[in-house]
Parts: sequence; C-alpha cells; structure tokens
Amino acid sequence: MQNRENLIEQVWKIELDILRVLHNVCVKNGLKYTLAYGTLIGAIRHGGFIPWDDDIDIMMPRKDYNTLLKIWKDVAPPDYIIQDYNTDEDYTNNFAKVRKNNTTFLQFEEEKTKKYHKGIFIDIFPGDKVASGKLNRSIQYFAFAVNLLYSRGYPSGASGIQGAFERLLLSAKKENHKKIRQQAEKIMCQWNDNEMSDFVFPCTITCCSHYYPADMFKNLSTISFCGKEFYITKNYDRVLRIEYGDYMKLPPEEERVWKHHPLQIDFFHNYEELR
Repeated sequence: MQNRENLIEQVWKIELDILRVLHNVCVKNGLKYTLAYGTLIGAIRHGGFIPWDDDIDIMMPRKDYNTLLKIWKDVAPPDYIIQDYNTDEDYTNNFAKVRKNNTTFLQFEEEKTKKYHKGIFIDIFPGDKVASGKLNRSIQYFAFAVNLLYSRGYPSGASGIQGAFERLLLSAKKENHKKIRQQAEKIMCQWNDNEMSDFVFPCTITCCSHYYPADMFKNLSTISFCGKEFYITKNYDRVLRIEYGDYMKLPPEEERVWKHHPLQIDFFHNYEELR
C-alpha cells in the first residue's frame, strides 16, 4: 500500500464525489438528509473530514431513505451503486451504502467471499420514529434487535441467555431469515407517521436507545464541507451531544486513528479484477 496519509486523501476525494452525487439526487427529488456522526463533527469542528477519519455518514428519515433506494438506478450516474439487503442477499448491514464502481475498499477477510460490490463507499442510515408508550418502545426495541441480528447473520457474541436466544433465533431455516427481518422492519416503522415523536437510528444495538429531536429534518441548513455545500440539521449541537457529549474536545492522540482498517484499497479497479 502507499503511505497512509496519501491513501486517506485519495479515499476522501472519492467519498466526497459520492456525497456530491447523493446530494444532487436528494436536492432534485426533494429528499432530506443530514451529515451525521463523525462527518458532522468534521463539518463543525474541522470544516471537512476529521483528519484521522476515513468515511462519510449521513442520516435520512425512513420515508426519504426508501424513496432513494427506489429511484437511485434511474436518477444517479451509472458508476455509483447503491446497496442494501434487498439488492444483495449476502449484504450484512441494515443500512445502505453507495459505492463507486471501479474502486476497492476491502475491510474484512470474510468480505473476500461476498458477492456484493466492495468499492469505496459512504453510509446512509435510515431513521424511524420512536414508539409511543413504554410497552410499544419495548416491542420496537425487540424488533430493532431482531432486524439487526438477521441482517448481520451471526450472533453478537453476547454470553448467557442473550447469546443463547440469538443462536436460537438464527437456527431458523435460512430461507426464512429474510422474511423475519422484513417483518421486524415493519414493526420498527409502525410509528413513523407521528411527527411529534423523536427519531432513532437503529444501526447498532447501542444506537437503538439514542433518541434524536423530532424536528431534526424540518430544520436543515447548509455547511461547507471540504469547500462544497451539504445539508446538516440546525439542531446539530443537540444531536452531537446525544452521541458524543463534548464533541468539540479532541480525543487523546492515541485514538486519532483510521476508523476502518482496510485490507486492500484500489482507486481504479473492482475487487474481482484484482483477484
């Protein structure tokens, strides 16, 4: 591999290109999104990428997210590929990625046997409205957990009753996994018409209990990110404090490392060509 500083700058360039394409699609089709997680911190604190970060994250309301998945192939340039567990059977996330064709970003050994595209990507996290009432929230949380489990396809590694229960759920016939996952998603989304309810982004089990402002997509503004304008929620301070606390404070120097540890990167070829 080339030196890591040079590599990360080239990765940023392609990720920024993907984000530009996604932004244009959203603007032209009236879809809402906000920069999220480390990308949002980078926009506020650094005016672009966190210097040691290597990815781009955005959040969307579930309705807009589903629309994006439906229209992408018809409205986006052909070299930008959207994927989720409906487009690729062996995809193991419950959120979507947009990847750039003719690139490679191989993250894990197990990805080598996967059929889905393995290009440089950005992540798109769908948000659902939090269920009303304690009982409904418990039901929704359980649906989040089941959806995550069947999206991932393997146990979380938890011990005791939780680990045994996860293994029991996964022992269902393989052909039923997709059906169970989809049913769980229907339950997750039951409260999405409640405009007064907070948002939740169930991409990990920890995130399933982080509740964000109900109006976070009603109040959007733009911010310069690496010299280009993208959407952020005007409630960014509250959103970031929910996730990170004092997000303006730099982490210890030993924690300023790449989030991903790619096994292989290429800026001109798909993984299958490199094999």
